[in-house]
Amino acid sequence: MSIGRWTPRAPIDLDASIARFVRYGTDLLGAVSSGYLYRTTADGIPYRIRQAEDGSIEVETGTDRDLEAAVEESRFRLGETLPRAPLEEVAGRVPAVADQLRRMPGYRIPLNPAGLEVLVSSISAQQVNMRWANTTMSRLIRRYGTEVEMDGVRWWRFPGAEKLAVADPADIRAMQFTTRKSEYIVGVAGAVAADQLTGLEEDGNETVIRRLVELRGVGRWTAEWFLARCLARPDVVPAGDLGVRKVVSRYVMGAEKGEILPEADVRAAVEPWGDGGNWAVHLLLERWAEEHAR
Repeated sequence: MSIGRWTPRAPIDLDASIARFVRYGTDLLGAVSSGYLYRTTADGIPYRIRQAEDGSIEVETGTDRDLEAAVEESRFRLGETLPRAPLEEVAGRVPAVADQLRRMPGYRIPLNPAGLEVLVSSISAQQVNMRWANTTMSRLIRRYGTEVEMDGVRWWRFPGAEKLAVADPADIRAMQFTTRKSEYIVGVAGAVAADQLTGLEEDGNETVIRRLVELRGVGRWTAEWFLARCLARPDVVPAGDLGVRKVVSRYVMGAEKGEILPEADVRAAVEPWGDGGNWAVHLLLERWAEEHAR
């Protein structure tokens, strides 16, 4: 095994940051065992990370040549590219964000550089709860993905675009995806396989949204989740997402319990958050998850 280590710019609570991966059922795309989080890079390199006693992040891979890529991806996944100062500015103005930041000072949002995986995950979650979305995603991964292993721990690599692009939508429909979602997944995979989505990381937010919504099954909120979680844009809040509307309505805008305010109002409320918006809204989503778990 090859081992590397990096020190976060601000303290990280790894346990709090990865809790969502098991909250809605088993996450086949990784594993948690003996203090390690196991993952696979976007290029298919298996690696594992754990938090050392001094707060640094230890990264292990099978070979020296893979270590640098695994270290860089672990830094991305744990939010090292996101600025913290704008989050603290939002916390200074929004009591609910400040409260959650005090309770979870080392929380990092779930970033993922694997574009196809993020898009398919978002499609799976459309109009269903997260536990059911995770169930259907797991079926898709087992059918088309690849099992990987490190030090006796097994998990799965997400299927490649070329494989999903030629899948029969009827086979995906049999996993209890809707007919339309099955077609959307194959279509999005086809676009990725054909290199239609290259260069997104270099485009501005609105250009990314415009390019993505040209795909069947991708609306603005799906594109905004892609910006937030795959491209790590700090200023993006998917205001059309039902969960985001719930937490902003409740914790920021003072709505009555159960009241969900219109997307336009939610978008106006979070617009001043600027580069703190992405991180701040994820903290509010964690607050919602905690309350409902209780």
